[in-house]
Amino acid sequence: MRKVVKDLENIPTQLVSQDAIDSLQNIIETQDKSLIKSDIYRGKYIKLDGSKGDAVVEKLHDIYHGKCAYCEERTQIYIEHYRPKGRVQSTKHGGYYWLCYEWTNLLPTCHECNKIGGGKADQFPVKNKHLTFEDCKTNQKLDTAKVKASYLNKNEAPLLLHPEIDEPKEFLAFEIDVNKKGISITGLDGINGRGFKTVSICNLNRESLLFNRLDYINDNIKNGIRKILGLYSKGSISKETFKSEMKEFFEDLDKDKTISTKTFTLLRWFILENVENFQKLVIPNLPIKDQDIILAYFKAYKNGDL
Repeated sequence: MRKVVKDLENIPTQLVSQDAIDSLQNIIETQDKSLIKSDIYRGKYIKLDGSKGDAVVEKLHDIYHGKCAYCEERTQIYIEHYRPKGRVQSTKHGGYYWLCYEWTNLLPTCHECNKIGGGKADQFPVKNKHLTFEDCKTNQKLDTAKVKASYLNKNEAPLLLHPEIDEPKEFLAFEIDVNKKGISITGLDGINGRGFKTVSICNLNRESLLFNRLDYINDNIKNGIRKILGLYSKGSISKETFKSEMKEFFEDLDKDKTISTKTFTLLRWFILENVENFQKLVIPNLPIKDQDIILAYFKAYKNGDL
């Protein structure tokens, strides 16, 4: 998960159209959640060539660069209601039906992060209390300020992180999986904290993610280091050139961590943040004979001595 900035003024027209307004009013009056139209919250429209498009899906795809809001893997985009529109699991709450077309409540996810039985689905635990439709009214009318995720999050204190409101760096960290299968993600704020709960709710340590995070380290870091080491061990480059090559390699990794189109940007940032993280996640994947020298070079890089 990474922090994402969404333009809250640039709302897909389908979400604020008269059709959406009328539909929402009907849903509110009847409290019939079966009336919620996926064509509206997906933003269905007809393109100039006569084909069908999904404006909301397309805009979220662009904002999140085709990645899942939770696991950061590239995916076919599914519309996720951060606050479940139909019901809230393990509660008597009937769901946030009045937020079904709310721009700040719509996120892009992959199938795995949001599926029933193994993903978020309709889970939405909070520290305070779940707000109801009545809580979001002012003078007997739905208050447009009270439907925004920023307002709701402040009052409910949800345990699930919101990538457009929260800074994931403050809640999440990485470590080598206890079963040595790959790289797992963990919470920084304790077992009852938001980081830990987000990992659990979205199943962010499923096997495929463990493998894919490790593949990133192997394919992008380990192999790059091995290539430079190979040239040096064969005498193809001098010690000074080896030093400059390592410095350039670390600089490139630092640049990559800021590119939002990349997958696993939080992992990229975490690895490069300090020597401890690099030593914990990268060094164990290198041949034992090379570990000390690469760690020394990374320390020198972080200290500005390389």
